[in-house]
Amino acid sequence: MAKPRITVELSEEGGASGVVNLLLNEEGRALLITSLQSLSRENDHFHMFAPEWGADNEPLSLKPYKEGSSTAGHLKVHYRPDDWDREYFPHLFEPEGGGK
Repeated sequence: MAKPRITVELSEEGGASGVVNLLLNEEGRALLITSLQSLSRENDHFHMFAPEWGADNEPLSLKPYKEGSSTAGHLKVHYRPDDWDREYFPHLFEPEGGGK
């Protein structure tokens, strides 16, 4: 069984900046799915770190797939139920562009 490989690659595709690609091998996919399924109101986030950062969480690879791309060494995934966001971040439910 191979070790999990999860790469969060930040790139510019087609001239667009801020493109995020999530690249996974089979074990990385299984680990990410398990972590996502563990999210709940009681367990509302998890972290992923590159091993080079010295953390013992879900591993991120710092090696980009494409030349010129960079990778994220830390990722925090939050579970945000709508009722929490309506209370704490109501602007998220306003129509795009600020109109009604």
